[in-house]
Amino acid sequence: MKSMFPSRNVAIHILRGIIGLGFLAVALQYAPVLGWWALVPGVCALICLGGCPMCWIVGLIATILQRKTGPACAIKTDTSQASR
Repeated sequence: MKSMFPSRNVAIHILRGIIGLGFLAVALQYAPVLGWWALVPGVCALICLGGCPMCWIVGLIATILQRKTGPACAIKTDTSQASR
């Protein structure tokens, strides 16, 4: 079963986090000025982060572990020909 959190590589995941946190900062900073329009960068932040910031952190850890151990659903084949 494949997890929904990890990205293809760590660099992409960190880039998504930087962009998402930027959108989140804009949404929080300009909420008094923009009013309801502050929801637009807030939704963009949720899309970039893949949910809340904690989901992004879980995804970062899963991406690092996936890189070290390989994908969880990898099929290992036996290439030995001992059964001849």
